[in-house]
Amino acid sequence: MAIISFDKDTVIDYAPVYNGNRDSDNPCIVRMKFVPYSKVQHYTRLLAAKTKGVNDHLKVSEAAQFVQKKQFVENVEGVSGYCIEGREATDAEEFYETADSDLIIEIIQAMESTSRLTEGQRKN
Repeated sequence: MAIISFDKDTVIDYAPVYNGNRDSDNPCIVRMKFVPYSKVQHYTRLLAAKTKGVNDHLKVSEAAQFVQKKQFVENVEGVSGYCIEGREATDAEEFYETADSDLIIEIIQAMESTSRLTEGQRKN
């Protein structure tokens, strides 16, 4: 069996579908690092460790938000075309804090799906 590896510094430009973004004149583009499947599993294990034995739904939700923000901020290199109060926000943390939760979830799902792409699919 062949071992396929990717450059860990690969950056992917992603235009979210959220609210017709892709059809706009100035779409929001999120530059995110390629997240290998092992890294996706790391975040899943981190969440499991933080919630092990916790029965309080509020604490589980807080842990999930912490891990989600960590994954987002660590893997988004920049944003363009996203404005807050008349100025463009380019910082991943600021974007995470101000964007709609559905948009954040779409981007995290895109990160996780890129972990399953082949090299040819990523170059295309």
